[in-house]
Amino acid sequence: MNYHYTWAFGRHFDFIVGWLHRVNFFYFYFYVPLITVLAIVLFLWVFARVRRTNYLADQSRLSRFFWYFIYFSFSWIAVGGFFVAVKMMIVEELDYQERKWFEPYLSPGHFYISSVCFAYLAFIIKKKFSYYDLILAFYIQVGLIIGFGVASYRVLHEDIEGATGGVILLIFLAACNYDLIRRVRSNFPAGIPGRRKVSA
Repeated sequence: MNYHYTWAFGRHFDFIVGWLHRVNFFYFYFYVPLITVLAIVLFLWVFARVRRTNYLADQSRLSRFFWYFIYFSFSWIAVGGFFVAVKMMIVEELDYQERKWFEPYLSPGHFYISSVCFAYLAFIIKKKFSYYDLILAFYIQVGLIIGFGVASYRVLHEDIEGATGGVILLIFLAACNYDLIRRVRSNFPAGIPGRRKVSA
């Protein structure tokens, strides 16, 4: 084995991760187009199911385009985050010239990002909700809060390019959080504090 793992637990998956590395699966011009194709397939699947919910039916064409763009972005990040997490298990696949202290956290962090995106997509395609879905919503909300923290850090501590990316990420996360809260409020009205039955 002429490569090293950033995450010790990754050694348990050497039979597949190591093989992908050895056959140059992570070569940019191969895995990025593959990620894009899989993301498009996932988005088309999500698109069909979101339309069945009629959640966006009463919105303008521009508004629907905006939300479908958000959903496509989540589809791409979900798939891309997963493959990047697998790629980052291998030290030799990183862009850094020297070893970094945060290497062991790169792969688990991207797996987590991917899982939050898949959870969000699973939430928006639901036509009927149960109160168990609030657990899913809570999981998504925690991920968004962490994202707000990362984006805020970029705005406050990085150069102009990084800060600009942080601002864009804040706007993106704010839109997603608005969508999540709106869906929770519309599907779980009994759980909204302060809403009571008015007696005649």
